[in-house]
Amino acid sequence: MSIFNGGYLPQELLINIFCRLPAKSIGQLRCVSNPLNSILSNKQFLKSHFTRIHFQEPEKLILLSNSHSFHTITFKNIGVFSNSINFQQTPSDQFVDVCGSCNGLVLILNKDDTIVVINPITLDCKKIPNSPFALDPVGSFSMYGFGYDYVNDDYKIVVISRYDHDNEYEPDVLDMFMDIYSLKVGSWKRIKSSPYDHAVPELASGVFVNGALHWLASKKPDYVSVIGAFVLSDEEFVEVPAPKSLDKDKFVFNKLVVLKGCLCMVVDNLEGYGNRIDVWMMKEYGVEESWTKFCVDGIDFYDFLKPLCFIRDDEVVVNVDGEKLMVYNLEEEISRDLEVDGILGRFDSVGTFVESLVSPVDPNLFETEA
Repeated sequence: MSIFNGGYLPQELLINIFCRLPAKSIGQLRCVSNPLNSILSNKQFLKSHFTRIHFQEPEKLILLSNSHSFHTITFKNIGVFSNSINFQQTPSDQFVDVCGSCNGLVLILNKDDTIVVINPITLDCKKIPNSPFALDPVGSFSMYGFGYDYVNDDYKIVVISRYDHDNEYEPDVLDMFMDIYSLKVGSWKRIKSSPYDHAVPELASGVFVNGALHWLASKKPDYVSVIGAFVLSDEEFVEVPAPKSLDKDKFVFNKLVVLKGCLCMVVDNLEGYGNRIDVWMMKEYGVEESWTKFCVDGIDFYDFLKPLCFIRDDEVVVNVDGEKLMVYNLEEEISRDLEVDGILGRFDSVGTFVESLVSPVDPNLFETEA
């Protein structure tokens, strides 16, 4: 029977109702009573809740303003809503980048190269200890990735780092070092170096799809462009076929994104100040023939135009040079500014996430299906 005194609803029916509520409402209900908290923190409930929300709710945006404050942006049929959130654990925290997300958890980078995993809905956060293998940031660079290992039921942070070849510190070291942090185990380890020369210009974060983190890279010794997929369960690289029509000597400088759960490659068509990008979408993961293309045209940009998420089947939100967000309608081939209250001017970083109750601090709450 009901967990409420005097109630008559079966517990199974209540759980079915609770699964339809937003994660924030679930967090509030947990405070009602210990029995209710126990049910709403159960691993099976969290799994069911995430599965329902994941397929029913559009992705949200998390935006880091140039004043180092965070905002979440939610898309509803009745409008666009923003919410300011504070993740500062210490007064000196100054976050500089959103490096990835998975199952509702977001990886963010602090100015001192420390990493924090956060849930923007529940506000749970975990500061990751510094890696004992980290290179000196002076004279090196690092790229990050974050994803879920379905086989081992574990969230993993991957850091690819290399000494800067163009400076005086370590001119002869060419290895791309790979370090992995397991949230389940709570420790770092170093594995063998990446077999690729990873693209440097944007220090691109790994794109998580189908249990793997993806980077554009060059394959040695001929340095042809490839899509390198680091499978988190095996901790090995495999290659994903790219669209046949792309120049294999040049597409390493494109961008990878995830749209509608599919791996996508973004191609700028003009050098310098342009107004069009081609977006290749891999509809069936790993199948070369499944790549399809759509265009975003007529939006002036100087540095980059990056699609972030779909808010309807025919409307995609794009990041224009880190200065503004716009919505592009694919059928009508027109665009409009996305005006969000509380967000003015440039922003330092923006990423997507899905609503969930997954906690970065409780190892018993990891298991999900996504």
